[in-house]
Amino acid sequence: MKLRERWGRLGAWRLLIGLVLLVAVILVVSSPRSRAFVFGSATAPPDDRAGGARPTARLSAQAGASSSAASTDAGMAPGRRLTLPDAEGRIRIRVADRVPPRLPADGVPVGWTVKEFAGRASVELVRDGTHLALRLKSERSSFALYRDVVVDLNEFPFLSWSWKVVRLPADGDVRERASDDEAAQVYVIFPRWPSPVTTSDVIGYVWDSRAPVGTRLTSTKASNVKIIVVASGGSQRATWLFEERQVAHDYAALFGRQPPRVGQVAVMIDTNDTRGVAEALIGDLVFSRKRSENKEIPTSMLR
Repeated sequence: MKLRERWGRLGAWRLLIGLVLLVAVILVVSSPRSRAFVFGSATAPPDDRAGGARPTARLSAQAGASSSAASTDAGMAPGRRLTLPDAEGRIRIRVADRVPPRLPADGVPVGWTVKEFAGRASVELVRDGTHLALRLKSERSSFALYRDVVVDLNEFPFLSWSWKVVRLPADGDVRERASDDEAAQVYVIFPRWPSPVTTSDVIGYVWDSRAPVGTRLTSTKASNVKIIVVASGGSQRATWLFEERQVAHDYAALFGRQPPRVGQVAVMIDTNDTRGVAEALIGDLVFSRKRSENKEIPTSMLR
């Protein structure tokens, strides 16, 4: 009798301990914070410098790594809100959120983050005449500056910017994998979870050395990156050019569907494939509701 009572008490303790363990497991599985505490942080993404993917494809990976960058087919990531327009009704992505008292200023300006894919980034905030701009220099290197911005292209379908190429990579050609280098590039990124590296859509507007204006192609190194050549060659080198694209229209034409929200923009320069040298200046990027009437360099860029 005593033995049965002892086993009975032991069985009750076993049941209690089992229930406690079950509750603990449920809490760990259901809570991301608990999972992180017990199992550690998520596996880090592979090194971006590893061979294979084109840097522009890795821009979408970087977008996924940012805690606030992503939007999905169903909408934005939790906690993200649409970027608000300014007093002029436009969404302006400035080359610097805060302008230093002295220019040129070496280094990545406030508001941007740099990602180096090959070599070292050379970035300056400069005043070129009346224009405040990012000066990007590449010598056998590849890097991008990116920043988060959430834009609904149904409301702000147009993107405009101004840029100037000082030096083109002599042998660059976006159509060839082995010579895929461009002095000036603007990217619009549409991050998607849970696999931003392979499922995010990216549109790149480039100033190419050889490919003619109007060339459209899928990147030779990343199927999720679509390229449009909007400027070409050195005939307008050292001249500020104003560019404007109807991104919503471009997206539909390139991907065959209506665009999701923009989650990030990037500017880029690279000469790592041709082992050459390039230099370019890029001004503010502006999303707007309607096409600009004035195709000259916007006076709002003046500081």
